[in-house]
Amino acid sequence: MKFNFFKKKKQELPVEEGNEGNEGNEGNEGNEGNEGKEGKEEKVKSKEKKIEKEKIPDKSKTKTPEPSIKSDLEKKLPKAKDLEKLKNLKKKNILSKKKKRNKRSYSIRGFVKSIDLQKSLERAGMVTLDARKIAKKLFKFNVYLCIVLTVVVIILNIAFQKSFGNLVVFLLGFWITVFFILLALLWMVYLIYLDLKIFQRKQAIEAVFPDFLQLTSANISAGMPIDQALWYAVRPSFGVLAKEIEDVAKNTMAGEDLADALTDFANKYDSKIIQRSVNLLLEGMAAGGEMADLLSKIALNIEETKILKKEMAANVTTYVIFISFATIGAAPVLFGLATELLVIIQNITSSLGSTMGASSSFFSFSFSADSIKLSDFRIFSYLMLTISAFSSACIVAIIKKGRIKEGLSNIPIFIAVSLILYTFSTMIIHAAFGTFF
Repeated sequence: MKFNFFKKKKQELPVEEGNEGNEGNEGNEGNEGNEGKEGKEEKVKSKEKKIEKEKIPDKSKTKTPEPSIKSDLEKKLPKAKDLEKLKNLKKKNILSKKKKRNKRSYSIRGFVKSIDLQKSLERAGMVTLDARKIAKKLFKFNVYLCIVLTVVVIILNIAFQKSFGNLVVFLLGFWITVFFILLALLWMVYLIYLDLKIFQRKQAIEAVFPDFLQLTSANISAGMPIDQALWYAVRPSFGVLAKEIEDVAKNTMAGEDLADALTDFANKYDSKIIQRSVNLLLEGMAAGGEMADLLSKIALNIEETKILKKEMAANVTTYVIFISFATIGAAPVLFGLATELLVIIQNITSSLGSTMGASSSFFSFSFSADSIKLSDFRIFSYLMLTISAFSSACIVAIIKKGRIKEGLSNIPIFIAVSLILYTFSTMIIHAAFGTFF
């Protein structure tokens, strides 16, 4: 019996312990699960707080530097004196660059760039020519001319048997002064030639420009756009204008804007008529108005201004006649009379001098006929006639056409006529009065 009792107790005890253990395990597992969730949430929150702290800068770190750090920074920064030195150095460098540029301008390339010879060649229609080559050719021509002149001087020195020292001094002065004077004269003549070519091209364009505008207005009224109307209005009889409009068309086909190409064409020649008409054309294109009426009105305005200029020139013909007669007709005859009077006075003084010297024994009067030489007076008269003819031709050009360039062709005519009349008048007057004295 005892055995059975203990046996039952042993059987009951492990059952109770197992139940308690299960209950404990279940409680522990629940607590541990809750604690694990809370720990994960706390870790996530702590990570988020760290990220926010990293994003927000600490005010403690962005504080002003300490006085020792400030002193180090002030030492590293440049002072006012140093800044002034740097400014002075920059100014010196700029001045040295300017001096270098000025030195370059004394060369052939610098001179060609300063006068902008290539653009003037393009405006004169000489597109194929190079400005540098022309400058070199002019310089070489001047050198050859001076060499020829030196050879002539040496030959003359040998012929007249003069000293070698005088020849050397003369040649040094010649190459120092005359060389540069001749070079300047050559450049002046060439630039005047280019200017006249440009002026002639401008006149040719202005003469045909109203007809071109009327043709473009007709093309626009027929339904063409502006660019096509401009191209189809070109005629081979327009000459220079046809070539210029072809250049504008090439530039627009290459990708340039039509307005830019037309402004370049207007600024190429110093013509107020072309510039004003092109500006009105561009303003009409920008405003979107009726271009046909605008172009026809511009053409009529140009024709009216030409008619007004002709009327003004006709009203001033009396002044032109008076000036031309005074310089071409009256002045040569008066100078011819003066030369003949000088000849007569010289003959009278020479005869009086001989008679007074023979008759007077107590008083002696000397009459010299060589006080004014006849050759010197003739040179003076030729110079004065050329100057007066030149000035009168310029005045006539300004009165009639408003510009001296338009009357440059009259200058050689005026000079030649005045000199020829002077020579003929001296001959006629001498033949008329020479028999009496």
